[in-house]
Amino acid sequence: MSQNKSNIEDLLEDYATSPVPEGIAVGGLRISMINTALTFSLPGLVTGVAIGTSLGLIDALIAFVAGGLILALFGFITGLVGVRNRLSSYMLIRLSFGEKGSQLVNICIAFSMFGWFGVNVYLFGDAGAGLWALFAEQALPSWIFVLLGGVLMTAAAIVGFKSIQKLSAVVVPLQIIIFSVLVFNTLSHVDLGELVARPIVANMSMGAAISAVVGSFMVAALVMPDFTRYGKTTADAAMASFIPYLFMATIVYVGSALAALWLLETDILKLLVAAGLGSMAFIFILFSSTITNAVNLYGCSLSLAAVFPKLKEWHITLASGVLGTIVAFAGILEHFIDFIFSLGVIFSPVAAIYVADFFLVNRGHYAQRHCDSVPAISWPAISAWLLGILVAFVSSEGAIRLTTIPACDSFLSAVIIYVLLMAFKKHCRTVAA
Repeated sequence: MSQNKSNIEDLLEDYATSPVPEGIAVGGLRISMINTALTFSLPGLVTGVAIGTSLGLIDALIAFVAGGLILALFGFITGLVGVRNRLSSYMLIRLSFGEKGSQLVNICIAFSMFGWFGVNVYLFGDAGAGLWALFAEQALPSWIFVLLGGVLMTAAAIVGFKSIQKLSAVVVPLQIIIFSVLVFNTLSHVDLGELVARPIVANMSMGAAISAVVGSFMVAALVMPDFTRYGKTTADAAMASFIPYLFMATIVYVGSALAALWLLETDILKLLVAAGLGSMAFIFILFSSTITNAVNLYGCSLSLAAVFPKLKEWHITLASGVLGTIVAFAGILEHFIDFIFSLGVIFSPVAAIYVADFFLVNRGHYAQRHCDSVPAISWPAISAWLLGILVAFVSSEGAIRLTTIPACDSFLSAVIIYVLLMAFKKHCRTVAA
């Protein structure tokens, strides 16, 4: 009995605060399956629909590819850090931001994942209620499906990385098949030339659209080490990032944009049903939402496990699932584009700082003394983070012009500011000595 209990506890604790042992390895292709499942999520479809109907097909395609390339590069760099030192994103942030500083960052990450959980559960509940009424000819309130979705998604996340990996191996092929039906039905009923000529509501700039694409998976790229720490090679980090974020995400965005321009419909449930998916729409929603939120809660639990080390990881996951379900009732979907735009601006500097700390400041290696002497707060990191956010928001308002892509502005400015501040700090120590 005690042995069984030990095995269960081992399964539920995923090396949140320690390096993954060298003997444990997962290939980059298998890791990419998890991130690929995320690209087929409902928010991915919503992003494609929103940008496609705002920019038109050609400009939207440019935004999808440019944003996907930037995001893939971000994910590759952060993933490479995970491969090299096999530490979770929390531990990496702790080394660069300090003990208390990292807690602030990871609490922010947790709140963002509550937001993502709320988005997915809201979509699940809304779509579930609509489809139930359509096929059962009996109306049920959407909150029932919201609660049901919250329970299913939390249960999947409690078991940890191993369950998500196994679930994604089944779900991803199913998602690809259903999405292929959506694209096939679209292209069977309308000519591409007609879609290009569709009238649009040009209420989004190219830079904002690219930043929205980056922001849609920025938190996933930020916590990429949580998955790539199970990898072994640079190729593992590349596959884990480029396959889902550049290739698969672009396909999803384009496909959903095509369907939206064909049907002139932005409501995702009505879009899926009108495109002829029928019962497959519910299957798509069920599985894509479940695995997406399982990953959200998994990353959230890793972040909070080190902030609250006395709590079991699965206890944190359970509490996070409850809070995320509550967020679903707060109307977050009404501000979806603003939400993902802000994620790109707020969290890309965090990734920039721990990447710069590992590769530039510490030359790709953390000595034991560095790990043992973490300050309470790294003011260079906090300063670079806040200034990076400020630069991005100022540039998004047109006050200054850098790359014209706010997420990139925040990333690049944070790297430069952090490296300069750390060099100044080292110089001051040398002078004082």
